[in-house]
Amino acid sequence: MFWVLCVALIPLGSLAAWLVVRRPMRDAIHSLSIDHARDQFRLHREGLEARFLTALARVDPIEKLRWDEATWPSEVVWARDRRTRRLLALVGVTFEVEPFGIDAEPPVRHSTALFEFRKGKWHAEGKRLDEIRPDEAFIRNHLFEPVPLHERKV
Repeated sequence: MFWVLCVALIPLGSLAAWLVVRRPMRDAIHSLSIDHARDQFRLHREGLEARFLTALARVDPIEKLRWDEATWPSEVVWARDRRTRRLLALVGVTFEVEPFGIDAEPPVRHSTALFEFRKGKWHAEGKRLDEIRPDEAFIRNHLFEPVPLHERKV
């Protein structure tokens, strides 16, 4: 009888331990992959912006000229696509619009460039959100959810 209990308790105990440890392990691995993706984006950002402009030129050459003159701030907002679960980098861009009058202050327009992390690489396909700042993307577009970032230990 003792052996029967041992044979039954060992698998049940192992299953219980796995259920307790599974989520923290998954969260730790997920956090490491996000950190890796962020590092890769920072390393390749200039090339990604160039690829973004090249992809945009294939779709709309006039729009590409406008984006060439844009200001690309260094801030990046990290998001996840709710459908595909892929990590996204949202980069805000500002445009100077020509004023209608000489005395008028030129209005500044904003857009957001989207970069997608797939299969361990960043992709720039010319996707953008016009007239939306990166931090507004979650409010105005429910396809995105913010990615909580934890402080890195150096």
